[in-house]
Amino acid sequence: MVLLRHLGVLLLVFCLCLWGWFALTKIYLPRLDPIPADVDVLMQVGGAAPADVTRARELAHDNGIADLVISDPTGVQRFHDSWCAPLDGVRVHCFAPDPSTTRGEAQEFARLAAEHHWDSAMVLATGREHVERVRLYFSRCWDGELSVNRPASSRSLLTHVKQAGYQTAGWARAMTTLNC
Repeated sequence: MVLLRHLGVLLLVFCLCLWGWFALTKIYLPRLDPIPADVDVLMQVGGAAPADVTRARELAHDNGIADLVISDPTGVQRFHDSWCAPLDGVRVHCFAPDPSTTRGEAQEFARLAAEHHWDSAMVLATGREHVERVRLYFSRCWDGELSVNRPASSRSLLTHVKQAGYQTAGWARAMTTLNC
């Protein structure tokens, strides 16, 4: 009985260490790519703070990126009107993902990329915790040159803690489907 209890404790410690490694590498300390010098399209995935979508519009304009894609799963007309408004020198493409998930966004982006012949993209996740899952889905659905980063705004400590559970569940779901 004591041996079983020790084995159980060891298994628990092993699982916690494994999750800790996963959380550090995939959720809290992801690889953040800079905006490439020459990129065909900038995309902001849905669920970002309104200020982050505004910043994505500024980044596309200020960096001379010809196309901007915005995923707008909110269905809120005032957000859509603001986010999807024309932008000087930038073609703005907006869509509501179906399904309304990161995977649905990657699928629709791949369709748009094929239609517009985009070879390189910078994708902005909803937060640092979302970066590697965005990279996973977009690389499954599209074979172009992909850079991924987080939005400009920061998050509270409580939001980071909540994201640990949410993103872990998202990763579990991503691992059950290995294609686009």
